[in-house]
Amino acid sequence: MNSIEARNIAVERGGARLVDAVNLRIAPGEFHILIGPNGSGKSTILRALAGLWPVAAGEVLVDGQPLASIARRDVARTISYVPQDTRIDFAFTVEEIVSMGRFAHRGRFERESAADRQAVEVALDRCDVAPLRHRAVNTLSGGERQRAVIARSLAAQARYLLLDEPTANLDVRHSVEVFELCRKLAAEGQAIVLATHDLAAAARYAGSLSVVNAGRLAITGSASQVLTMSLIAQVFGVSAERLLCEDGQPVYAFHPLNITAPASPAPAKTLPSGSSAPAP
Repeated sequence: MNSIEARNIAVERGGARLVDAVNLRIAPGEFHILIGPNGSGKSTILRALAGLWPVAAGEVLVDGQPLASIARRDVARTISYVPQDTRIDFAFTVEEIVSMGRFAHRGRFERESAADRQAVEVALDRCDVAPLRHRAVNTLSGGERQRAVIARSLAAQARYLLLDEPTANLDVRHSVEVFELCRKLAAEGQAIVLATHDLAAAARYAGSLSVVNAGRLAITGSASQVLTMSLIAQVFGVSAERLLCEDGQPVYAFHPLNITAPASPAPAKTLPSGSSAPAP
């Protein structure tokens, strides 16, 4: 069965084991979100899945084949990785950056095809950077640059899209658009694995999610199974109050552990239309 899978993997860097005994399988059409504190191992898991960092134990499988045995060009066609912060020192235009996503699909000296141009146009439109196509990437805001990098990954048309905190530098509107885009891509059959700190977004958008804590997966399941008040307190070190929007989706308010939060009622409190709760 087609999937990207971490099978009991461990990753070591500089003599330290960053993650250990991680088992995770994401199939096409699934939107999976990784949440966890800073330094818990979310980024390490994504880099291992992308083949950027080798595993010290276990293996990563892509469509049943060991990732280590796949040619890098074929990996680039199959897996696209978007880091949290992409440094671009040269004055490439946005369109040139997005076009780079097509390099794995053609030979070194092969000219851009109609299919390449179409893929670039679709990616520019989906990430709302078409109006910026002629701007130099090093003149963009952090959020605009991140959307351009996401567009480059979409242009690659890889089956597996791995995103490390893609909304960290985005404003609210574009953050929502990124999550909506990921949900749409998953509905169209793409496998999405995304790391975030935003518990409310994870609860709203994830088809499934995993909590990463101290280099291990603490739990994997649906949002309702995973995002319990006791787990939030244990992993994130805060007490949480769960509130419901009028559409039934949860948001969370957080309190220091030494301050007692109101008990979460059943059903949870409902926020009036147009109101909001503090984001994680």
